[in-house]
Amino acid sequence: MANIHDYLDLRADITLGERPFNVVDGLVLSVLSYVDFSGIVPGEGEGPVNISYACDALLDRAGGDVSPYVRSLAKIDERYLRLLGASKRFGQAGVEDYVDVFDHDRDLQFAALTVDLPGGMRFVSFRGTDNSLVGWREDFMLSFEVTEAQRLAAEYLLRQARRARTEGVRLMVGGHSKGGNLASFSAVLLPDDLRNVIERVYSNDGPLMAPEVVPLSCHDVYGERFVRIVPTYSVVGMLFDDPAEPKTIVRSTGDGALQHDPTTWQVHADCLDEADDLLPQCKLVNAIFDKWMRGANLADRELFTRQVFDAFEAGGATAFDEVVGNPAGAQRVLAALRDADPRTKELLGELVQVAADKTWDATVAAVASATRAALNAVGAMLPQRRPAGESEAGERDEKHVGKDADAPTSSPTLPGDGEGASPR
Repeated sequence: MANIHDYLDLRADITLGERPFNVVDGLVLSVLSYVDFSGIVPGEGEGPVNISYACDALLDRAGGDVSPYVRSLAKIDERYLRLLGASKRFGQAGVEDYVDVFDHDRDLQFAALTVDLPGGMRFVSFRGTDNSLVGWREDFMLSFEVTEAQRLAAEYLLRQARRARTEGVRLMVGGHSKGGNLASFSAVLLPDDLRNVIERVYSNDGPLMAPEVVPLSCHDVYGERFVRIVPTYSVVGMLFDDPAEPKTIVRSTGDGALQHDPTTWQVHADCLDEADDLLPQCKLVNAIFDKWMRGANLADRELFTRQVFDAFEAGGATAFDEVVGNPAGAQRVLAALRDADPRTKELLGELVQVAADKTWDATVAAVASATRAALNAVGAMLPQRRPAGESEAGERDEKHVGKDADAPTSSPTLPGDGEGASPR
């Protein structure tokens, strides 16, 4: 089986004229906005450069290590940029209208770019959450208000849609994680007379919109033109899930919630490798969030977000991986949470319990381990009950349950037409 890197490699000589744009192409371009092209891709109204030039310039700037220029926890690397830039499918496409805004005081992290494709089509790509706590805080803010990033996304797409109508061009809009939410939100907010320029809206494991904040869903407005994709272990993409809305579930090689990384998703020649359902342990985690969301009004959600992220920053962290990988900081976080609302503590306690039961991913399990150690110092502030399957000595069953047992493990291939799921 193959991921998007293999797709770019094995389909490098096939142009969009030979094989039309498909859902895998949508994923490839949704990921592109995670790359920091500041000073390389022109800003709005300054005209395009081709993707080949942009990728080569970024690789030259990076000097062999592109990680400082990737604004994501996803494994977007040098190979992705080299393959994308060298491909006949995308290399000569124009990329333009790059916008990148970060403002800690406004809880704002936003970036977007637009790709000019052959055949009178453009793809607007919105960046998802980066590694900053500002970005993660803003994700949680989606549950109780319209965020600054959503406002900027709506303004950006409005400008692109007006331009597209004037020039007789159609638009595809997409993003991963929060970027998928921004794509959906901005498309919904377009005036009625501009919605007909939208060809597709792609949300790749992006949270849906809180109905109390945005009553109209993207599926309500665009129907089958809205393409929603989640991996078999989706937490972010299942927030505010409406079971009646269609979604594509894609297989992934990632463990647990690390399946959120789009580079772990498995693809065919022109479609995704679809699964029938989410994994059982994923449903357990989602049930915890769903239960809490149903009982929480907008003020409750705002309080939870403020208390948790203020506590993270009290631990000295500015990035998410600093929270995960710093046991000393975790103790300061828990100290800051000592006076938190009981419902905040209850939700955190349930999530830590899931981690202890080995039904959470390795990343959050590290937080759980640090949390349990810190509890000895700060007291039992989180609900404590013995994890299922744990002995009196505290030994846990080490059986691996975080990975889709049916996920293919063979060497990368791209099956031809007719294999796997239907192309979109």
